[in-house]
Amino acid sequence: MKNKIYEIPISKIKNGKMMKSELADQTVLMMEMIYETENRKPFRISRLNFQRVSFDTKGIYDVKAEAASEEFRIKLSFIFNDIVSEQLPIPIAPCIPSNKEIQVLELYLNNKYPSLLINTPHAIKNLILRSIEIHKEEIEKMKKSHKASR
Repeated sequence: MKNKIYEIPISKIKNGKMMKSELADQTVLMMEMIYETENRKPFRISRLNFQRVSFDTKGIYDVKAEAASEEFRIKLSFIFNDIVSEQLPIPIAPCIPSNKEIQVLELYLNNKYPSLLINTPHAIKNLILRSIEIHKEEIEKMKKSHKASR
């Protein structure tokens, strides 16, 4: 299973659950990708998000699982921190794929959706760097929220 990519289109997610029997009992790198289209074909990468997820014994990943819900709650607290004046939780560090995982991803995209990397050649690395910057900003916000509440 290593170095293999499985596409799970959003249309295949039912009741907040993704199913891929080949991934049963495994923790994998999940990439969420949003891209622009041109003439109904993938054209330019707009957003990427990586996270490690675990599929159960039947090959199901439950988006609504407790860990995912907690991560979502923490993200929301940073989004709405200007509205609510309370101490922010420790931000969740971004999931950074290894160089090998990035190579596998780029090879896959080159073969399946070549225009994505042609039109946004540095998108993967730039978006990873941006997620690191956002995390640093969230850490600073958290520190300020704790100082302000003293």
